Amino acid sequence: MARVCFVLVAGLDRALLEQTPGLKTLAVGGGGMKHAASYRPAFPAVTCTAQATLTTGATAGEHGIICNGLYTHNRPALWPHLDLANHADTRKQVTFWEQSNSLLERPRFWQGMNKKVAMLFWQNAMCGAADVVVTPKPQHGPDGKPLTACWSSPANLYPQLVEKLGPFPLMNYWSPMAGLPSSQWIVKCAEHVWETQHLDLQLVYIPQLDFNLLRKGPNDPAVVKDLQDIDMLLAALAQRVRLDGGIFVVAGDYGMNAVSRYATPNLTLRQAGLLKTKSDESGKLVVDYDASDAFAMVDHQVSHVYMRQCSEDRAATALQQLPGIEQVLRKQEIAALGLNNQRTGDLVLLAAKDAWLAHDWWESDAEKPRWQFTVDIHSKPGFDTRELFFDPVKKCIAQDAGLVKGSHGLVDDPARWPMLLGDVALPVGGGGGEIKATVIAAWLKELLTN
Repeated sequence: MARVCFVLVAGLDRALLEQTPGLKTLAVGGGGMKHAASYRPAFPAVTCTAQATLTTGATAGEHGIICNGLYTHNRPALWPHLDLANHADTRKQVTFWEQSNSLLERPRFWQGMNKKVAMLFWQNAMCGAADVVVTPKPQHGPDGKPLTACWSSPANLYPQLVEKLGPFPLMNYWSPMAGLPSSQWIVKCAEHVWETQHLDLQLVYIPQLDFNLLRKGPNDPAVVKDLQDIDMLLAALAQRVRLDGGIFVVAGDYGMNAVSRYATPNLTLRQAGLLKTKSDESGKLVVDYDASDAFAMVDHQVSHVYMRQCSEDRAATALQQLPGIEQVLRKQEIAALGLNNQRTGDLVLLAAKDAWLAHDWWESDAEKPRWQFTVDIHSKPGFDTRELFFDPVKKCIAQDAGLVKGSHGLVDDPARWPMLLGDVALPVGGGGGEIKATVIAAWLKELLTN
């Protein structure tokens, strides 16, 4: 039976490969891959949704991972699946980056196959997703000092990795310091796990391309250098896998769009009288979810809008007039995109291709909660790309949403579809030869049984 190492490289799309000559590991031929094609990504084209689709073969409407976040206010059925050990109050309203495998409403494709599987830095990997798991999950002592950066199963695996590689560089994984050291550590971790855990399937997530794609946009020379670095990093892992008779596969999860503007749907809802605020303990404005008629959970270029039924037309009318919003989708249109799920918003917003969506509902810095000036992925009720930027004058996370030059989530441009590269023949496309994200799970399952 074949052993498979599947490496997911954030943001690896067709346009990026075409503009980067000289690659070896990620190129077809020349000692690199034998087969390459782009594929239609999951919708929305964001991290958690993409990873859930690649490992279940289901759409977001079927597996329930509708984006990187969940609207949990007044939805107690979701609370047992959340990590309420910290940020419990905010997680029971809107929560991003929940790690539990139990949130998926469809099984992983390897369930029942009697195969040993590792998930390294993939989302929703905790609580029974795989035999071997390493995932970022910082824990802090009473004094606030970090005790550990990652969670692992088996429990002694991360301490072994720390002894061999040093602690995982969490600040290089997400923050203004995000960069190559985190991906270097992950690849070394993958080499160690492959060699010691006797796996049938190893899933590895490499974040490196994402950072400058978001900061600088897909056409910046820094992104080409990042791809060259990833190409070199993966060479040793590919060689190790192939020497063991394994199959090496690399894929992207989405493509990045260049953006030059942003939209703030929650501020629009507030100005329309639909989103209500209240003061927190510091006198800053937070969303009053109980009093609000509408709230937008934003995630890059897609947003789920939750509301009281009577306000749907008012919200849609207000949001349609917001510059940077391309479409306001209602139930029938949402279902047509495979996003029909009880967790999905009453409306779904699609940004214009050159715009991203910020969660802001404030009109000045004086109104902002303290967490808005920090890297705080669990307090913020939306994905905040500004956490990659530091303001040296104010010595905090930059607040200018115009700094962001790349975003993703849309799926209509084939030039920005993610790549699939492999040592073996790729899955057969459907009508027109198009490979869809939903067929990759079955293809990987077939590789494991041949």
